[in-house]
Amino acid sequence: MTLPAGSDELLVAWLDNELDPARRRELEARLALDVELAQRLALFKQSSLPFKAAFEPLLSVAPVGRLLPPDVPAFSLSRRHLIAAAVGFLALGVAGDRLLMRVTREEENWRDLVAHYMVLYTPETLADTPSRASLETQLKMVGQQLGLPLSVDALTIPPAILKNARLLAYDEQFIAQITWLYPQSGPLALCITHNRDARIAAGSERRLGMNIVYWASVSHQFMVIGHNPEGQIRELATVLQQHIRG
Repeated sequence: MTLPAGSDELLVAWLDNELDPARRRELEARLALDVELAQRLALFKQSSLPFKAAFEPLLSVAPVGRLLPPDVPAFSLSRRHLIAAAVGFLALGVAGDRLLMRVTREEENWRDLVAHYMVLYTPETLADTPSRASLETQLKMVGQQLGLPLSVDALTIPPAILKNARLLAYDEQFIAQITWLYPQSGPLALCITHNRDARIAAGSERRLGMNIVYWASVSHQFMVIGHNPEGQIRELATVLQQHIRG
């Protein structure tokens, strides 16, 4: 399947398991690094709209030639073409208010945003293990941006293997993401951002099939997220609370 890299059709082909293994690995590697692309995939993934039923009445008024490849007749639109057309409709302002509200809904909060990003991670995403020196450099940079001291020793939590630390940006707000690979459960992350509200005692929830424990100090918000069992996530969060004082 030859689709442009980063195209909406390619993202939906990923959702529909229509990519060959090499192309799928290539896209997943890019998603791990490209926040905007990952957010766009999350938007498609969270939508449960009946695209074909929703868009067929609009085809008569839509600039189909601008939305679809020239060799695709409007009456034979695939799911990929319909979702790509949906994005075009939204950009051109010809979709109904109800549709616009469904597919442009803002994330409920930063934990929801992180969950939509983390659900894309696979063990292959975290296959590489940097050197200790590289990890220390990453943690120092991330810690400086957040005003929070971070170190390899403080973030070593066997049997999980520390993989990387990176800084994401969303709505002019920094989010630190520190990831591990857990032997049985796969990718695990501690995410940290500045806190503008009150201190929050530890709480838990599930999002997109993952367990989350979250808390907040007077200066930072924290969340641990992964596919680990709920009790294990709580234990890991307790250890990390003791090791990181924000």
